[in-house]
Amino acid sequence: MFQSKIQRSKQRPLPAEYKMSEVQNIEIERYQGRIAKDMRHMIERYREIMAWDVPENNPVEADRLIFEAIHAVLAEIEQA
Repeated sequence: MFQSKIQRSKQRPLPAEYKMSEVQNIEIERYQGRIAKDMRHMIERYREIMAWDVPENNPVEADRLIFEAIHAVLAEIEQA
């Protein structure tokens, strides 16, 4: 099941009405690879942007900032 692959916070379990059906689990598993590929592409794009825009770019710090921004946006979207 997809929910077992992505660990949901124990503080915020999904209400029963939001749990995925078996068909939804099958579908999202089909898309998981594509989602990962899209995310990797997006991260690489922002790495390049940071490298172009910041003269003394530190790749480790850039990654930290990029991932921090991604986590913040995902949390915001999840709350919506």
